[in-house]
Amino acid sequence: MTPLKLGLVGCGRVMEQGHVPALLRINDVWTVAAVVDPTEVRRDLLGAQFNVPEPARFEKLDDLLEANIVDAIDIAVPHAYHTSTCLTAARAHMPFLSEKPLATSLEDADRILATVAKHSVPAGIMHNYLHTPKMATALSTVRAGKIGTPFMFRMESMGSHWYTGAAGYDPDWRSRRDVSGGGALLDNGYHNLYSAEHVIGAPVTQIFARVATNVKQQDVDDTATVILGHQNGATSIVLAAWSAASALNVTEIHGDQGSIRLEGETPVLHTGGTSESLKVSSSADHAGFGAIFSQFAKSVRSGARPLHTLTEGRRNLRLVMTAYESSVVGRALDIKSEPSESTRP
Repeated sequence: MTPLKLGLVGCGRVMEQGHVPALLRINDVWTVAAVVDPTEVRRDLLGAQFNVPEPARFEKLDDLLEANIVDAIDIAVPHAYHTSTCLTAARAHMPFLSEKPLATSLEDADRILATVAKHSVPAGIMHNYLHTPKMATALSTVRAGKIGTPFMFRMESMGSHWYTGAAGYDPDWRSRRDVSGGGALLDNGYHNLYSAEHVIGAPVTQIFARVATNVKQQDVDDTATVILGHQNGATSIVLAAWSAASALNVTEIHGDQGSIRLEGETPVLHTGGTSESLKVSSSADHAGFGAIFSQFAKSVRSGARPLHTLTEGRRNLRLVMTAYESSVVGRALDIKSEPSESTRP
């Protein structure tokens, strides 16, 4: 089967270090036929990796769409530009995968969902943490009942800095609200929140958060602690920060018959006083993007459901925004399910 043609929209470090390695490994599924970026050095850097001809290296998305040379696009632009990019693609009937978050407000997320539905465009979002080899192994172990019923998930991701953007574009865009839409919680904690719902296997129904800017001189948060109450009575504790000079990052899943600790690249199962290192897939897809790209090819070809839908992206954005609101009002807030929401735990 001939590979589908993909356009890369946004040639920053997430695209370069996350998406590109995955696409190179599945070049029988997708071939990168075009790149889009406002910075020439960035589009040339990524274009060269896929031998994209000079005429297919575009400064603007509109020019790529007018050229009509790809079957779908992969969007990895700064957060504030997700809405306009997704809307432009949908209105042009162009299938797309978007990096998270879907938007920087629920209102914009709803605009995207409505436009995608109106034009019947295949579209999905990158919830890639669920598909890293160690998380996929942990999830399958939980679903096999090896730790009984999960009652607590703990995921603490602390560092000293945001993920720096491309030097040729704007390395510090994540530190400015007008471009990022939020700080450590929206950028890093976002992953922890959707992971919590999938690990526990039940939706979040209550959120209490403390979000602050403690160290960095910036207008977005550098520290976020969030406690999640799940519908089944379980609890998740999430911490995301850019404020720690040194920290030990933790991912743990606790059930009534055992625990899983994701230590390094090898999850360890603890049950009945014994410990067992779990066998992790030898897949080179360390960042978890390959599975999402592969399934999306089926979405474009035959209408199959993406691994993670925009509705899931909207749901997780609502969790993030409720956490911000909880921090402002200083109390726990309830999350009521909406008919259109899907968490697919």
